[in-house]
Amino acid sequence: MTTQKLPGTDAARHGTGDADLTIMLAAHQAFRRDLARLVRAVAAADLSDPAKRQSVAAGWELFKHELHLHHTAEDELIWPALRPRLAHSENALSVLDAMEEEHERIDPLLAAVDAAFAQRDGAAGPARGAADDWPGEDRLADVIEVLASTLTGHLAHEERDGLPLIGVALTVAEWRGVGFRIARKNGLSDGGEMFAWMLDGAGREDAAATLGQLPPPLRLLYRAVWKPRFNKTPRW
Repeated sequence: MTTQKLPGTDAARHGTGDADLTIMLAAHQAFRRDLARLVRAVAAADLSDPAKRQSVAAGWELFKHELHLHHTAEDELIWPALRPRLAHSENALSVLDAMEEEHERIDPLLAAVDAAFAQRDGAAGPARGAADDWPGEDRLADVIEVLASTLTGHLAHEERDGLPLIGVALTVAEWRGVGFRIARKNGLSDGGEMFAWMLDGAGREDAAATLGQLPPPLRLLYRAVWKPRFNKTPRW
């Protein structure tokens, strides 16, 4: 998705819509991409290979980390910045309430996938090493399906009703300021990994649009350090 501005909705019809949402949308696309990779990896026939299981685990751990950073930024910095400006709109506030409630529903699903990954084949008998800790395919596929359905539904809801509120409540400069606060909170290391993760497998146009959000020195850092470092670890 290369769209940088979202159209108005019933909750956000009167906003200017000028906030640049490129990074938010790039993150959403990366979550969808990783969910698809997870589904494909679990369905593949080569999960008996310990190296493959390790690469899937690396992808899954990074996915969880990026989702945690994303949802924490929304819950602690983005939605609180919108609430005072939208206090007059019961509809808008109900959207923000829904965003937070949906976040709370996702965390237990991540834990359920973790539990499925940790479940050992043949629980009876001697304990085995981490390389053998692979859950039954049916249970793992089921919990992943629930996670994928719930998270993709949330992302679509947020894009339809939540993100347009940013243009209603904040000026372009204020939204940029929220972005700076998120960057400071995450730090350079997590920020660099986030950009490398978002751009993994992205098309040329989408990658250029996302990289364009960085100042030139950080674009150089991405090419020279962040991307090569990211690529050293096999995932999925």
